[in-house]
Amino acid sequence: MGKLLLIGAVIGVFLSWVFNFTILLGLILGAFVGGIIYSLNAKRMDHITNKETIQLREEQLDIRKKRVQTGEVKIHKEVVEEQRTFTVPIRREEMVIEAGMDEEIRIPLKEEEIEINKHPVQVNDVSITKRQIEEIEQVKARLKKETAHYEVEGNADVQEITEEER
Repeated sequence: MGKLLLIGAVIGVFLSWVFNFTILLGLILGAFVGGIIYSLNAKRMDHITNKETIQLREEQLDIRKKRVQTGEVKIHKEVVEEQRTFTVPIRREEMVIEAGMDEEIRIPLKEEEIEINKHPVQVNDVSITKRQIEEIEQVKARLKKETAHYEVEGNADVQEITEEER
């Protein structure tokens, strides 16, 4: 409304200059004419814009992630026995007697015996760690969306107005 009043006032001032009456009178008459034009235009637009609206909706996805346990790993040591054979050289003494001696001689004989002692020795370290691996997955879903359609019966005049034209 303010725009039409201002335009009417400017036109009234111009007309007062052309027809040589006071600027104040031209300003008042122009504003009055602008107000009348506004009210006539508002009634015409009110008659034209008798409209109803419907709401269109569409589905949207809410995508969330949650941590779930997918498995468990138990780690333990196991003792495995295996039969192994080792070759160990041993020495022993042998008595050699040669004929011709009349005396009795005692000579102690010795030999090596195998003695086995077992003791643990570290042979390997096993490292146990967890790590995060990020993968990208695509989620597909069918979403519903409402659209407006109309059917014309008879001689109805329908004009489509796009969003850019509004």
